[in-house]
Amino acid sequence: MGAHLVEPGFVLAERYVVEDLLAQDGQSESWRARDRILARSVVLHILPSSSLRANDLIACGKRAARVADPRVLQVFDAIDDGSLSYLVREWATGQSLDLILADGPLPAAKTAWLMREVAAAVVKAHRTGLPHGRLVPDAIVLTEFSGVKIMGLGTSLPLRGEPLPADPEFADTVGLGRLLYACLTARWPGSSVNGLPEAPVEHGRLLRPRQVRAGVPRSLDAVCDRVLSDGSRYGAPIHSAQEFKSELTRILSEEGVPTNPSAGLIAASVPALASRATRPPAVLSRDSTGPFTGEQPIYVDPPAGNESPLRRTLLWTVTAVLVVGAVLLAYLVGQQGAGARTPDRPSVPGASSPARSEGTASSPQPIAIQSADDFDPQGVDGENPDLVPLAFDDDPATAWETVRYDNNPQLGGLKEGVGLLLDLGHL
Repeated sequence: MGAHLVEPGFVLAERYVVEDLLAQDGQSESWRARDRILARSVVLHILPSSSLRANDLIACGKRAARVADPRVLQVFDAIDDGSLSYLVREWATGQSLDLILADGPLPAAKTAWLMREVAAAVVKAHRTGLPHGRLVPDAIVLTEFSGVKIMGLGTSLPLRGEPLPADPEFADTVGLGRLLYACLTARWPGSSVNGLPEAPVEHGRLLRPRQVRAGVPRSLDAVCDRVLSDGSRYGAPIHSAQEFKSELTRILSEEGVPTNPSAGLIAASVPALASRATRPPAVLSRDSTGPFTGEQPIYVDPPAGNESPLRRTLLWTVTAVLVVGAVLLAYLVGQQGAGARTPDRPSVPGASSPARSEGTASSPQPIAIQSADDFDPQGVDGENPDLVPLAFDDDPATAWETVRYDNNPQLGGLKEGVGLLLDLGHL
């Protein structure tokens, strides 16, 4: 089968068309694929059926599929065809937390809201008896409208060939504490993970977030310390995801921050999906009574106009094409209109007007569409390209339409525009 378990164009279960390799880790491979029946992108996590981990992967995938929570990326199917064992998982549109933290820490309010959402999803999974096993920054995806998506619930460890910890639910609680620490400091407690530098240690003891970065609220510093420290100065240790969630819920409530996902606190933290031209308000007060580190509070909002070069190039290209198309269309219409008119001649007394010959003035003719393509510069899978011919098939009963967008009338808030590019040929 070559260097990989599958190759682009390979079809699994007579339904999933393999497209792009996303990751490879030992025996396991992750691919983006196209669901031919539902016309959507999915992710395939694949192991050879001969792998010692294959049975665990299928079993964990089936258990993960029973966790119904919008914050968890859904497992659609778990299949073993005798040659390959693979999971079919929901495709996430957004940006992973490790890439966001590469630009610096998150503001306190967004950190509290984000980690409360992650903890709530983990609590729900624990109630079904399913731990995550590997809560690290690249397992968290942030989207503008749905907020938080957790990847790899119960399936990350089988894919990587790693065993479950002795107490997996407590290990998840420690993972939540480490994620909270990383969001506040852009450093990872323990050895470096996902490109984040290792958090500083003094005399064998992890420094608290307030000792690493000035301006961290005492309340969030306390939660971190109670999870990650053997003997916290702030009180009894936190041993469960439920306790962790309750503490963050209390902090958000005391500060008057809504805890429902519609609050949209996470949206401004996703640079690829939302503008961060203005600095968010300081919802959680900055406590300055802690140990001074010599650092000033860090704001991670980039300057206004810090757009992706690719996005700028696409927008300018589209603008240029539209302008040229409009000028060409106006020129063609003007030429046809000029041919249909006879210029006025001054009348001469006694002179007779020459007879007009029929057919010398050409009437406007419609320009035939030669071909068309869907226009989706900010998308991945296009805008129903299979339906494009229906836009100009001279049948009023058929039509091209965009894919469905939810939550926002402006294309779901995900794109600035879509449409059709028409080729009118040339005269």
